Amino acid sequence: MCKIKKTDMKNLIGKRIRMTETMSNDPHPIEKGQMGTVRHFGGGIMNVDWDNGRTLGVDVDVDKFEILDHPDIELPKNNFLVFSGNI
Repeated sequence: MCKIKKTDMKNLIGKRIRMTETMSNDPHPIEKGQMGTVRHFGGGIMNVDWDNGRTLGVDVDVDKFEILDHPDIELPKNNFLVFSGNI
């Protein structure tokens, strides 16, 4: 796991992500492999505009995803973020 500072998270807005596992906590989940663009952070949720036209938040404590284009943040092999507190 990787701890990321609040300031780093704000830098992810506008960046691309891809789900590495299907969401498990939503009745209509975003599927593994779907890609989207980060639009906002708040309350442990990363709001994403998905390429399939949906807008659904990613729970950064639960959902598994990877950052596709953020050279300033080095992620571990498991490719997911963990943070605490409000953004």
